[in-house]
Amino acid sequence: MWKASLFIFLILSGIISGMLFWQWQAYSEHAIALESSGAITQEITVETRLKELKITQKIHGLMEQEEYRLVIPDTLFKWKCKNGTGEACDSADENPFTFFSSDDQMTFEYAVPINERNKALLLTDWFVKIPGKKAEGLSITISDSFKREGSWAAGIRLKARKKLDHIDYYYFEGKGNVPILYWQQKPLLKKAINNAEVYSEDIQAASFNFKKLNEIGDFPFLTIIFTDQYPEYKDENILITSPRTKVAQVEKNLITMLFQRKFSEDSQTWVIDVFTAGLLDMKPSSSKGSAVLQELQGELTEDELKAFLRKVINVNSLNAEKLDKLLSDVKGLNTHFFTMNTKSDAPFVPLYFQKEKKLLVSGAEKASIDLIYRDGKRLLPFTATMKALGYEIKILSGEETMLLSKGNNSYRFYLNKNVFIYNEEDYGLLENPLTNQNGTVFMEIQWFKSLFGVTAEEREGEIYLTSDPV
Repeated sequence: MWKASLFIFLILSGIISGMLFWQWQAYSEHAIALESSGAITQEITVETRLKELKITQKIHGLMEQEEYRLVIPDTLFKWKCKNGTGEACDSADENPFTFFSSDDQMTFEYAVPINERNKALLLTDWFVKIPGKKAEGLSITISDSFKREGSWAAGIRLKARKKLDHIDYYYFEGKGNVPILYWQQKPLLKKAINNAEVYSEDIQAASFNFKKLNEIGDFPFLTIIFTDQYPEYKDENILITSPRTKVAQVEKNLITMLFQRKFSEDSQTWVIDVFTAGLLDMKPSSSKGSAVLQELQGELTEDELKAFLRKVINVNSLNAEKLDKLLSDVKGLNTHFFTMNTKSDAPFVPLYFQKEKKLLVSGAEKASIDLIYRDGKRLLPFTATMKALGYEIKILSGEETMLLSKGNNSYRFYLNKNVFIYNEEDYGLLENPLTNQNGTVFMEIQWFKSLFGVTAEEREGEIYLTSDPV
């Protein structure tokens, strides 16, 4: 009997040891990953007092014996720094805001003064920052024993709320930097819509249906507050607006905020205007935005435009180069449309796509050119193509006139006239065969046969030119 008990004991000991080893290995791997990535997690507790908020901010994931220079807002009082064992942080130098971490965490205790007579409260710069540290996990717990008649909201998701006899608890959880906190005396109702939390003072506002937001799928978390208790306000994760604001305007504000987060700070406003209007089926508010959206609608099919907008929504960060890449992927052809139009001192460049091709004349490779696709037409670079066909080309009159010659034949073309001269005889045309795209002159592929007796055939990876028999 004792042998069986010993055998079972040994098996259980092995299992427990294995589990402990696995847990320790998983913890170590997570700690190493946090340490190598420079990421931190934060736990913040807020306790209400009559004239202040008592706040404890715990930061985990720091490097041991590392020097950290803290950013402490002037609005914080009674400030203290403690290490993981509860002892005061060691100051690194004479700078009162630079400290050494004795272990992997720091705890900051401080108070934020508030006016107890205010009907609403918005906390923006209310926490300690460690520059250069990427924030990962984040939780905020509010213990409210003084402002219980009102409601709290934050720029991260409310996970739980519990109302007890003498205290109310709120638990918020999310990722990234510490968000804005909001409180108002008048109670708020909450409703989840897509990836947003909507707070309002009445049931009617809480029942708003943001149709467009539901159509575009997931987007970064947002908190929307409909209230008259505080002036209109918006930042990265929160929007405060009047309950009388129309749903369409709120949707526009939210989608504008969405794109402002995706684009770099130096992005021009017309870019955001284009995508906000495109998603909402609205007219852009800027003239350049209107021109860009019109180009997209003209050169893309309805399905291609929807696919492009979906790709833009699903990308976390954007710039002109990334937009061109997404647009090229949708069309299956290359473009530099957004990159060229972000140059503020350059004229507007229409949307066209291009594909590199080998240029062959009667089977002999002559050059490598870009075939342009625009308005359902295929355009060849005029100068490169005519040189490959053996023509000499001169550009006259400030690049408005092009003179071509080959043997006894000569041509004169005008960029601004629907006429050309062939061997000193004028010929009128219903349209100009030449077009200027971003400083390069192109001719539609069909005109080469009509004007020069050359058949141009597009093949896989090449353009094949053949002179018709005389």
